[in-house]
Amino acid sequence: MFFLRKKSKSVLFFLVCSNFSLAVPEFQSSPTSELSERRIRFDKLEQRAVRLSQQIGKLSATDPIILIDRNASLEQVNIESDAQTNFDALPGPFVEPLTLVPPKEEANSSVIFNSKVKNVVPTTQQRKGDYYFLPKVGISISSNLDIRYNAYGSSEVNDELNGEWGNSVTLATGKRWDNWFADLSFSYHYHTYSNTNLFDDIQFTLMPATSKQEAFLLGLTGGYSVPISTKLSHTGGIGFGLGWRRDSMDVDFYDGWDWYTLPPQNSTSFIFSYNFSLGLEYLFVNNFSGFLGYKFLGMSQNNNFGSSMQHQIDLGVGVNF
Repeated sequence: MFFLRKKSKSVLFFLVCSNFSLAVPEFQSSPTSELSERRIRFDKLEQRAVRLSQQIGKLSATDPIILIDRNASLEQVNIESDAQTNFDALPGPFVEPLTLVPPKEEANSSVIFNSKVKNVVPTTQQRKGDYYFLPKVGISISSNLDIRYNAYGSSEVNDELNGEWGNSVTLATGKRWDNWFADLSFSYHYHTYSNTNLFDDIQFTLMPATSKQEAFLLGLTGGYSVPISTKLSHTGGIGFGLGWRRDSMDVDFYDGWDWYTLPPQNSTSFIFSYNFSLGLEYLFVNNFSGFLGYKFLGMSQNNNFGSSMQHQIDLGVGVNF
């Protein structure tokens, strides 16, 4: 009976041991809970912080971090450190306290701004506008005109005609850029010439001649305007153009006994023109302005009639817009 009881105890012990041995691998193979994993990571970070604190304490001669046993007490632990005292004992410059000066009370007064720019003169474009239309009439006098005239068939007379007074009418429209300007013009010019006796080889004969000249010109002029005052400005320009010119000459002949009328000489051709101009422009009311100027006009030759040069005085009234 004792043997059976003893044997049953040994069997029971064997079974318990076998169950325990089987449970150990299951315990080891079971996954670690999230809470225990966080705790392990926190402990590693805490140990690393302690080591770094000890190293910094050795370098700076300060006390390292002292860990608080969380399970021992929840009361605040006062850590005594002389780091601030050691820092204050270091030598350094003396810093005086900043004293604030109270602002002065000033009486109300107007503010005056001074500028280095004294006089700003507006441009011609600002005073008169971007565009303009300017009709002009002029009187002119021409220089002498060289001519070649076949008086007696094969005989040729080379002489010149004296320039006389003439007139002109011009229509001009243009554009302004600041003080610069450019205009397109169309003009008509009329002049007369004369000579009381054309030169020939026969001394006792007389050969008086009169000539008329007409020209239609289309020109382009550009220039600069200098403001003199708020209303008055001085202009100067140069221009070129193309045109049509017609010259005619009537000649009488006196052979010592009687007068004869010789065949007239006429010529027409396209020509090239050029001009130089100076003038004064005055803004007298609203957008209307007056113009007074001088123009030197040159035209190329017309077959047997030489080049023509004219001195012209222009007077005009125009509108600005």
